[in-house]
Amino acid sequence: MHDPATHVLSNSFLDDPQPTQRIETRYRRIVTPLPVPESLAILRRGAAVLPQVNCYQPPVVWDRAEGFQVFDAWGNCWIDFTSTAVLANAGHGHPKIRQAIIQHAHTGLLAQFSFASEIRIQMAEKLLELAPPHMDKVYFWTTGSEAIESAFRMARIYGMRQHPEKYHLISFTDDYHGCTLGAHQLSGMTAGKPWLTHPDAAIHRLPFPWMGPSDTDGAPDWEAIFAADIARCPVLPEQIAAVFIETMQGWGALPLPSPYVRALRKWADHHHVLLIFDEIQTGFGRTGYWFAHQHYDVRADLVCVGKGISSTLPLAAVLGPTEVLDLLPPGEVTTTHAAHPLACTAALANIEVIQQEGLLDAADRLGRIIRQELQHLQARWPDHISRVTGLGLLNAIHLSHPVTHRPDPRLARDLTNAGVRRGVMLFQVNRPTVKICPPLVIPEDAVREGVAALGEALEDVVSS
Repeated sequence: MHDPATHVLSNSFLDDPQPTQRIETRYRRIVTPLPVPESLAILRRGAAVLPQVNCYQPPVVWDRAEGFQVFDAWGNCWIDFTSTAVLANAGHGHPKIRQAIIQHAHTGLLAQFSFASEIRIQMAEKLLELAPPHMDKVYFWTTGSEAIESAFRMARIYGMRQHPEKYHLISFTDDYHGCTLGAHQLSGMTAGKPWLTHPDAAIHRLPFPWMGPSDTDGAPDWEAIFAADIARCPVLPEQIAAVFIETMQGWGALPLPSPYVRALRKWADHHHVLLIFDEIQTGFGRTGYWFAHQHYDVRADLVCVGKGISSTLPLAAVLGPTEVLDLLPPGEVTTTHAAHPLACTAALANIEVIQQEGLLDAADRLGRIIRQELQHLQARWPDHISRVTGLGLLNAIHLSHPVTHRPDPRLARDLTNAGVRRGVMLFQVNRPTVKICPPLVIPEDAVREGVAALGEALEDVVSS
């Protein structure tokens, strides 16, 4: 369905300044060339000491971020459509979260390893309060990749205790689960893996169930499609321990067809297979629910969360039943910083903000507005925007070449840069998509202004 040739990005920290159109609105301000000439020394220092793999985002030196806006030190201001890679659900630097962090820092408890503390236990209890009722325990980690890695390990142990050959795992083409060894191997084939001399032969992939632009959940026979896909798996169902699935494919904000997921759930129950949802991008209100798999009305055996759990500091977790999370005995796996006291403090304040400010409802309402506005852009440029996808405030436009009609990662790259020049902060995903995922606190008029500016950026790219 898409072009796997995605490696089109250069080291943007070495870009030269280009003139911009002056912009001053209520929410955006661009008053310098970009990159800012005065920022070049900083960017060059970064290019000298950081590997180029970390130097590919638009060359803006962030100075501060507040709410739904990003600022540099030279008078420019952007509407943020990134949420810093789908993290800042409650907005940047929310006062309640900052105050909670400051207050806790004064207590002096700034590290704790695996020792007990009130704040860590309180955080686990809060997560289970929000989680589906069959979740019993919380396994804390620092990053999403670590959460996936631990779920990987527990899934295999769980399966092999049923039968020694029940250790095979399934994921989906183009899913992305992280950068550590197991998580990276679970990720789709487009995640670069030439360095893997002995890839895990017990990981298998199902084709992602793409919905057509006009499909509804009831259109194709998704149950039959799933049955045909799983029948092509090279091992028996009795050998499969777990299925890992991104609740929405992050690179393209692609939801799954609900009947397909329900068929998967029914199959997993029949064969005693764990269904593990990767909610690292999609949790904590991002799609209008606490957890995005609730859109599909199915049970998750394990849920991996991160990013929006705190909107700020590093924290991740695996939620699940006792029978799975207690598989590892005490001391089997230890981690120094998981559920760090400051991160738990930030996360508790973040959850309180999401609840008190009604951000689940805001994500649903504003997401509908964003998709409607993006569809208007698609109607203007049907040869360049092939589809609009998303749930809540995790959305994407899919870019295509106007002549070949093939997915066009270069157009996505150019549109991302042009959007930043128009005062909308976007991030490169190195795929033929531009993601639109502002903080959940963004006001409606800023949403509309940001999408309109994105349209102006597309006009710039097309006309040039």
